[in-house]
Amino acid sequence: MIDIVANKTSGKGNGAKSLAKAVAYLDERGIEYSVHETTGVGHGKKITQSLCDNGATTVVALGGDGTFHEVLNGMDFDKARMGFIPAGRGNDFAIGTKCASLDPVKAIASIVNGVPRELDYIRVADKRCLNVAGTGLDVEVLLKTSNSNNKLTYVASLFRCLLKYKPYRVTVECNGETREYDCIMTGVCNGTQIGSGIRLSPVSIADDGKLDVIVMEKPKRVPTVLVMPKFVKGKHMSKPYTHHMICESVRVQTTAPVQLDGEIYYDLDFDASVVKHGVKTFTNIENT
Repeated sequence: MIDIVANKTSGKGNGAKSLAKAVAYLDERGIEYSVHETTGVGHGKKITQSLCDNGATTVVALGGDGTFHEVLNGMDFDKARMGFIPAGRGNDFAIGTKCASLDPVKAIASIVNGVPRELDYIRVADKRCLNVAGTGLDVEVLLKTSNSNNKLTYVASLFRCLLKYKPYRVTVECNGETREYDCIMTGVCNGTQIGSGIRLSPVSIADDGKLDVIVMEKPKRVPTVLVMPKFVKGKHMSKPYTHHMICESVRVQTTAPVQLDGEIYYDLDFDASVVKHGVKTFTNIENT
């Protein structure tokens, strides 16, 4: 039995199209399934919790990174495995980690194929995060683009925000050291990209049992807006304004909101640790 938690409104209607293709595949093969449509923020988590409490063994998240985030936070991995069918605007986690095909037929086929795979996730206080937990400019951009379905809006808003963005002080406790930074953005990364393809942490591997902490400071000699093309393409890692730490846990002290997989949280302690191989999922057939 496959339970699909579906956000049909994700990706400007891509959710509904992807769902139709996935269930057609299952129908053709006589595979038993049930579809559970989300109706609002937080509903995906509640559905998933109920499914796991009532004996579900395979729970599939169909939607964007926000839907993945909700299903992840409702999962009981002692009882069930989680499948992914990407159907959002950016699909950053799936693209960055290659955990699932962007073709919904291949994505559901991977789940039916049933070859197990384990991925890491990030625990931030009492929340789970698949891709990137961050604070700073990314949160400001998300707040400005929350009501937009334009895939280009994130990058465009990023450049606009940079014109007046003022860095703020963060304290990062990592690997036994405490350092302060004048931060533009701080990301704790399991995946590689955010914002529909911005390669924040191109070196991240989602099953290595490690977190990549990226802190970007304000460049001292160059206007910040001029370094953004390198940032978008993932060519910022060797620059003096970028600080990269590899760890299993990190604490970021900040008064600013925090985003987890693009979902914004207020008053959340940014105390993050990796849960090694915590996500019980399936091997993408495109990788075999």
